[in-house]
Amino acid sequence: MKVFVSVVERSASNYLQAIFKDFDSVEFFGLTDENLEALGFKSIARYEDISVVGIWEAIPKIPKVLRLYSKIESLTRDMDAFILCDAPAFNIPLLKRIRDKVKKVIYFISPQVWAWKESRAEVISKLTDYLVVILPFEVEFYKKYGKEALFVGHPLTDLAKPTLPEEKVKGLVEWEDYLVILPGSRWSEIKNHGEYIKRAYKALYEKTKLPAVIPTFEPFRRKLEQLFKGLPVKVFTPLDLERPNYNLSFYAKFGLVASGTAELELSLLEVPHVVFYRVNPITYWVGKRLAKVPYITLTNLILKEGVIPELVQRPWQELVSVALNVDAQRQKEAFARLKTELGGEGSINRLRALFKKLLSS
Repeated sequence: MKVFVSVVERSASNYLQAIFKDFDSVEFFGLTDENLEALGFKSIARYEDISVVGIWEAIPKIPKVLRLYSKIESLTRDMDAFILCDAPAFNIPLLKRIRDKVKKVIYFISPQVWAWKESRAEVISKLTDYLVVILPFEVEFYKKYGKEALFVGHPLTDLAKPTLPEEKVKGLVEWEDYLVILPGSRWSEIKNHGEYIKRAYKALYEKTKLPAVIPTFEPFRRKLEQLFKGLPVKVFTPLDLERPNYNLSFYAKFGLVASGTAELELSLLEVPHVVFYRVNPITYWVGKRLAKVPYITLTNLILKEGVIPELVQRPWQELVSVALNVDAQRQKEAFARLKTELGGEGSINRLRALFKKLLSS
């Protein structure tokens, strides 16, 4: 069996690595990354080449994306199934192009259509054979479109765990206490957040004297090290230790995190934190008017309360003030409820069994 996967974000790649590891009798192709390639996936391109956040930032990528669509369409007749993962700006136009040319389409990880651009939900409902979601409230949401959304748990309930003991991690860090900074996993996020979070951390350090670690990826190392030069900040990548985001975060006292999957990971690791996010002003203006939900963080949305402070397009001084006054005990009590809402442990095995069933049906 030949299966094409369209992965445009790190988090989706992490989930597929766990779910499809040692997947018998399936040959995977697609838009992937070096980690999926290491599992035997055959890439036609890497998602880093097209991944951006924001309307303005996406414009220069359009010619490359159109060429990639054409390349993918040329492969459709050879594939038994397509698995599209989140990334609606890329995957929904792709879905429309390939639907009549492929035997089976599975959409894994629903885009946040309940937050904005709900019209996409109708497209997904009509054009996919199966929809596998990872947030429990999405099952009810899709019922109004006549679509059965399949939920068996969130992969992070299994994945977001440390793999190294405390003494080893702190031996590498060389600090007993520290905070963790997670500025984002895209170049556009590093660019938008870099100077902002540097200023916030510098002021926070003057108050707390807590050094900081930044788990990231090798392409971002030099940029971040230069940015935080002169401050008690160390940058770590998978070349330094395995799963730096989990192993470093788990033992941190506190976190400053860009909105996204990393925020949910911190909650599952039970690390108190605040969320920040900054985008191009045009993107922010449009997004604010289209958004239909009261929160941007997944933790708050799932628990239906503002447990995690959210500072979107806010001054760095405000981030510092909020961080110094976080109710850590309230957050930790909420984290336990969150794990239950997301299905508890065993999600990876349940997802693996579900995909085997869907691909063979």
